Amino acid sequence: MSLSFNSERFQIELPAAPAGMADEEWQVRLELAATYRLVHHYGWTAVVYNHISRRIPGTDHVLINPFGMRYDEIRASDLIRIDLDGNAISETDWPVNKAGFLIHSTIHRARPDLHAVLHTHEPISQALAAITEEVVPLTQEGCQFYQRVGYHDFEGIVLDGSEGPRIVKAMAETNHTLVLKNHGLITAGPDCVWAFVRHLAFIQNAEVQLRAMAAGQLNRIPNEVMTKTRQQFEGGEAQANASVRHPEWPALLRLIDRKDPGWKL
Repeated sequence: MSLSFNSERFQIELPAAPAGMADEEWQVRLELAATYRLVHHYGWTAVVYNHISRRIPGTDHVLINPFGMRYDEIRASDLIRIDLDGNAISETDWPVNKAGFLIHSTIHRARPDLHAVLHTHEPISQALAAITEEVVPLTQEGCQFYQRVGYHDFEGIVLDGSEGPRIVKAMAETNHTLVLKNHGLITAGPDCVWAFVRHLAFIQNAEVQLRAMAAGQLNRIPNEVMTKTRQQFEGGEAQANASVRHPEWPALLRLIDRKDPGWKL
C-alpha cells in the first residue's frame, strides 16, 4: 500500500514522475525522501549512517539512501533502487552500504507486510536500549507499543547475516518495533508514515519512561487499558475517525517543504 500524494490535500506543489519511471515508484520515492528530511529535522541522524528503506509495491526491490549523503541533502531522485541483497538496480554514482542494510533486508524478507523500515541511533531510544528495563507504556501514545515490541541483544556491528534468524524471531508475527539492545531503534510499517509516527511516539514514551524512572515509582497503566488504547490507535479511532489516517503527515510535509522544497526533486 503506497501513500497517494495529492497536491490539494498536502497544499504543496508536487512534480510528476520523471520520464520512464512508473508513478507508483515515484510516489514512494517522494514518501521516503520526505521521511529522510523529517528524521533530520527531528535530530535523529548519525551524519551519513543508518537507513530508512521502502519497498517498491509489487516488487522485491527497495529504495534506500545513497551512502555518504546527509539526510537533509537527499532528494527523491537520489534514492537508490536495490534488490534484497543490496545490489543497485538503478544507476547511481553513490555506493550502497550493504553491511548497514543487512538488518533491513532481513525484516523485508521475513515480514512482507512491513514495507518501510526506519533505523536510527537516536540517543533517547539508545538510552532505553542500554538499560535492563524493557519498554513500559506510560503515555497514551506509548500504548501503541504494548505487545508490539521485540528485543535483540547486541552481538557487535552487524556485518554478516548470522543474526538474521534471531532478528526475525524478535520481530515475531505482530511486532512492528525492535529494540536493538545497546544499539538503537527500529520501527516499521506498511509505509513510511507508519514507521515515522511510530518512531516519534516511541521516542516520546522512552523519554517519559527514563525521566519517570529517575524520579521514582512508575504509575503503570493496566494491561486491559493498554490493549484498548492500542486498538484505538491501530483501528483509527484515536484520530477521531478522520477521513485519512495520520492527518499530521501533510502538516509535516509542509514543514519540510517550507525549509527546503528540494526534497521532492
